[in-house]
Amino acid sequence: MNKSSSSKPLKGIKVLEFSNMITCSLAAMTMASQGAEVIKVEPPEGGDKMRRLGTQKNGVSGFFHNCNRGKRSLAIDLKSSAGVKAVKQLASESDILMHNYRPGIMDKLNIGSNTLRELNPKLIFIAVSGFGTQGPMANLPAFDHVIQGFAGFTDLQSSDEKSFDYIKTFICDKVTAYTVCQAATAALYARTHTKSGQHIDISMLHACLSFMWPDGMMHRTLKDDDRIEMSPGSDYFQTINYSDGGVAVAALTDEHYEVLLPMLGYPELVGTPIFASIASRMTNMKEVMRTHKEPKKDIGVEKAIEILTAADIPCSPCTKRDNIETVEQIKAISALETYVTKAMGKLTVTTPPIQFDGKLTSHPEPSPLLGEHSKEILQELGWENSEITKLIDTGNVYLSKV
Repeated sequence: MNKSSSSKPLKGIKVLEFSNMITCSLAAMTMASQGAEVIKVEPPEGGDKMRRLGTQKNGVSGFFHNCNRGKRSLAIDLKSSAGVKAVKQLASESDILMHNYRPGIMDKLNIGSNTLRELNPKLIFIAVSGFGTQGPMANLPAFDHVIQGFAGFTDLQSSDEKSFDYIKTFICDKVTAYTVCQAATAALYARTHTKSGQHIDISMLHACLSFMWPDGMMHRTLKDDDRIEMSPGSDYFQTINYSDGGVAVAALTDEHYEVLLPMLGYPELVGTPIFASIASRMTNMKEVMRTHKEPKKDIGVEKAIEILTAADIPCSPCTKRDNIETVEQIKAISALETYVTKAMGKLTVTTPPIQFDGKLTSHPEPSPLLGEHSKEILQELGWENSEITKLIDTGNVYLSKV
């Protein structure tokens, strides 16, 4: 086994991923960027549904690439005896298995947690569900939009008490993915002491409630009658919009508001009861945010940033997504990298955000074509070429034409 290093702490760890869409795909890719070997097991017909969602080239979308770099793909029918055999062999030599199939599916396929951990007691088996494994909704399908609604995110994002709105990114999928990563590495650490793996259940619902709770439910945390009521964290967010763009600002202190209110065209509100202290502002945050929403002066983004920066008020211009690659600060931290792959051509992606040992890392890897590595993975398991060819011919295994 290759030893880990400070920059690749998961080198030598083998991850087996069964995933449709984001949660386990992104979790496994994050671990791949940290040195883990990842084998992605996909259905031979179509593979992961992400492959053809969004802008794409040669049948692989940018969406899929952003969650699957640096992996190998085995496309095999899990309902076949060959699929079960392959998974059992792979699980016997893997450290982590993660999947986001509905509860009970892996057991029905005869590759459930108990079965595989009996073969490999050191295996860490992570099962990701939408609503959890218990309760009336346990077996229902769940995607990001559904969990956003049920976990309260659409209420958090709404502009009034009568409507609901989505956060326009797959936030629940990605929050769950990073939760999976944290659980996996914690379980690896525990294994160094216990010498055995374990079964881990993670639901998107629970992960996202935990993510929202610190600020989104700050007003519902304390239950005693003598609590002092203040605005929830969701009331704090309002950009300042000018004719030439927007400004994100996070004013907190009295001194901040002595500068901010005149800049917005409300000098008469400085020191008034609502704006006189942090406590009064936090108790009346909707009223405070109206000054941001309706500035009386259209001074423009550049002038606003100049004023706010001079007063040491946290702020930044709002960046259009299509302009992100041109922003000097983003370039300065080397947050993006551009490279070329055979199948997808020129690509721009984010670099890994964690700087192990204080150093920048890179992950300019291709994402696998469906079944690109099917033959070599099965050969590594000791399967005969004639057997592999037969499975390809019958459609139980898919091998891409690279």
